[in-house]
Amino acid sequence: MLTTHQAAQLLGVSDRRVQALVRDGAIAAQKVSGVWLISEDSIKERIATVSKKGGRPARGRGKSETEFTLMNRGHEIVQVIYDSRRKEFTYINPEIDKTHSPIGLFDSAGNMLADFNSWWRGRGIPQTRHRLDALLEEAGADLPQELIQRNLGLSLSDQYWIRPNSSTLAWEDVNFFNNDFNQVSLITEEYAADGKTAVAKPDNTSDGNLEKRWVCRNGKRLLLKGGTQYGQEPYNEVVATALHRRLLKRGDYVPYGIEGEGATALSRCTIFLTDEEEFIPALYVERHLERDARLNDYEHYLACCEALGVHAAASSLDRMIVCDDIIANHDRHHRNFGLIRNVESLECRPAPIFDSGSSLWCDVPTSQLAAGEHSFESKQFYASPAKQMLLVQDMTWLDARKLDGFVEEALSILAKNEALTARLPFIKASLEWRVSRMINIAEWN
Repeated sequence: MLTTHQAAQLLGVSDRRVQALVRDGAIAAQKVSGVWLISEDSIKERIATVSKKGGRPARGRGKSETEFTLMNRGHEIVQVIYDSRRKEFTYINPEIDKTHSPIGLFDSAGNMLADFNSWWRGRGIPQTRHRLDALLEEAGADLPQELIQRNLGLSLSDQYWIRPNSSTLAWEDVNFFNNDFNQVSLITEEYAADGKTAVAKPDNTSDGNLEKRWVCRNGKRLLLKGGTQYGQEPYNEVVATALHRRLLKRGDYVPYGIEGEGATALSRCTIFLTDEEEFIPALYVERHLERDARLNDYEHYLACCEALGVHAAASSLDRMIVCDDIIANHDRHHRNFGLIRNVESLECRPAPIFDSGSSLWCDVPTSQLAAGEHSFESKQFYASPAKQMLLVQDMTWLDARKLDGFVEEALSILAKNEALTARLPFIKASLEWRVSRMINIAEWN
């Protein structure tokens, strides 16, 4: 008979993982005087079974390799190895806690290493981020994933992180939800796999193309986000908030405000997660089930939501599609809508509408707007907004009277940015066209 720690050393996992295997009946054990004793034969049998799946590579033997445990808050998900030379994970242990693992990352077959690295990179700064080169140069990094690693994967979008197997770090001490950002940086700095001492901050694990940064004020976590050429995107967020406030219930959307003025202003919003929740992008929600060839993308997404216990997904999508159509949001890709899951209760719900800055033709040249540009290309399920509107199942919630005065309110918000002055008459005409079109659709339905 072996102690829990002895069994963990033989299996190459943590003591907690062995305890979980005992609870699941995966290995034989008995309790003697309050202490679990593990059957050595059971451990040998498990090692042999793992070896038949392809064998275990040498773990942590190379100078560039570091052993970690992927965590979800305090839950141990899987043992992994990160290679700082290759800047990717090169090994994932077959023993996985699928209950608390990221949705859409592991299937019933187990380890999918290529998807793991893709998922990991997707939690950080994308290659398309505005002024990415300057950001990386300032941090002394070559690739965005280096910054994720120095953060130990800690984020304000979910509860996942990697705990060095040589450490005793606890979620309560290092998460950005409840701790001062600088304090977390001091704690995590010595564990960076690449040996560099970049400041750990939630900015390093924030998706999106626009420059952004997190700040903590009076205990609140606030996201500040900039714009591009005309500085229009931050004001668009406030316009979207004005629309959402008119049509939707509180909690169905994330409200935005403005900091600063003119073309250099930033949009501001508070975090929409608690320290027990994670945001699951639609990209991963739709991987929860195997695709049925009889279903289109929209129907498949709804089926995945149903399987995750979310029965109001269609209603939530109706509101998002309609609101995005009115303000011509051209960047509602599958990473900025989805579900929120409580990682303790595992209950899911639709995420509120957020990230509406890429709208109101902010990327269209003024000369093209002057020619009467009213349309846009959508990204949720169809590129055609008209075709996407056909997916909307119910519009009884849309009170057209609440759109009275919206165009004027939107223009008053945009007018605070003098860089947009020449564009305002054309935005006004295009927005009036879209509002009128939506009212007609609602009346027809």
